[in-house]
Amino acid sequence: MGIRKLLLNLCVAALPAAAWAQFDTQRTQYMFSTTAYNPAAIAQDDMCDVLGVYRMQWAGFSRAPKEWVVSAAAPLSIADTKHGLGASFMSESIGLFESSTFIVQYAFRFPLWNGNLGLGLNLGGISQNFASQDADFTGNNNSAVSGDTYHSDSSDPMVQGSENDDMAFTAGFGAYYSDERMHIGLSVLNLNNPTFDLGETESIETVRVFYLNGGYDFDLAEKEIKIKPSFLWGTDFSTSQVNLTCLGEYKKKYVAGLGYRFGDSFDFMVGANLLNGVYVGYAYDLPVSGMIKSGGSHELCLKYSFKLEFSKKNKYKSERIL
Repeated sequence: MGIRKLLLNLCVAALPAAAWAQFDTQRTQYMFSTTAYNPAAIAQDDMCDVLGVYRMQWAGFSRAPKEWVVSAAAPLSIADTKHGLGASFMSESIGLFESSTFIVQYAFRFPLWNGNLGLGLNLGGISQNFASQDADFTGNNNSAVSGDTYHSDSSDPMVQGSENDDMAFTAGFGAYYSDERMHIGLSVLNLNNPTFDLGETESIETVRVFYLNGGYDFDLAEKEIKIKPSFLWGTDFSTSQVNLTCLGEYKKKYVAGLGYRFGDSFDFMVGANLLNGVYVGYAYDLPVSGMIKSGGSHELCLKYSFKLEFSKKNKYKSERIL
């Protein structure tokens, strides 16, 4: 087996439990970034949203997955119709892979029952990079992996060339319904199965992934406390991943909750609405899989939600974030 084939297999095997998603990384605080899974969720509550997320998975392991993402979305009214526009940039590193994704999003919204139904579209590009030779790469005459150092036969022509990259177009589609208490959405990402050629003989196809997400808000103690169960299910109909979460919110300011990612981790979340429309959240994943020897996973979330009203003076009005 050529060294690049070996490394490709090792990097893919090192992905999270949802290996089917390849470069669609898991996110514990998914309820704050629904548009990452479903473009139809843009501007469902007439709010402008600016989001930043940083995730460090399996802390303490060299070359463990890391991700950061920034996104923005805003509502748009044309005549008597409602629309949503958004854009996001995401950067990931997993083993010897690096991935960058830029997406533009559009959603059309119309009233349905007691809420709104959105139909959305993702369009963008993905850049994949595979570095087969770097500071950790040595030229020993074997094709084994030892610790954090990758050994190879330096005469292997697949090693000589060291770095490979490719770009591909990606598209997605979704439908999303929400009202004051509930939300539910269905979407498909990587609809066109983007394929990346990493060298003369190696290629990777990003699988088509379907997502179903939903949640409901319950009021307690004269609406001072809200209980917010939610779920996110993703599948390529070969393998699946299920996230179950329950958040509690006190006086629309403090947030805490627990979650479980089947076969992967127990999740702990805390957050707070600090300023007018600014939310800061932190999540820690305690592994229950074979990665339990790691230091767990850490995730930071910063979100700013505001409503822009035009009058004699611009008014910025914050509403609920969850």
